Amino acid sequence: MTDKSDDKKNIKEKMSEVLELPREIIMDVPKLVLIGSNDLSIENYKGIIEYSENIIRINTNSKMIKITGKKLEIKTITAEEILIGGNIETLEFIT
Repeated sequence: MTDKSDDKKNIKEKMSEVLELPREIIMDVPKLVLIGSNDLSIENYKGIIEYSENIIRINTNSKMIKITGKKLEIKTITAEEILIGGNIETLEFIT
């Protein structure tokens, strides 16, 4: 017996492939791009939960993202994307 949320997920994945649209948009999940250990770009986020120079927690539709490090800062923030800089030590997904 399959779960309805699994069926929805499979349908969305197939739509993404057929329509050649980015999966993160169809699946409503964040897209993360880590450049070295100094810059992290997060697209499709919902909000900032915690912000200090050692911890940043970002809310998304699917999970919370916890970034830890030193001298962390939000370099840029728009409705679609957030760019975090600093010495990124860990990146954690919390359900």
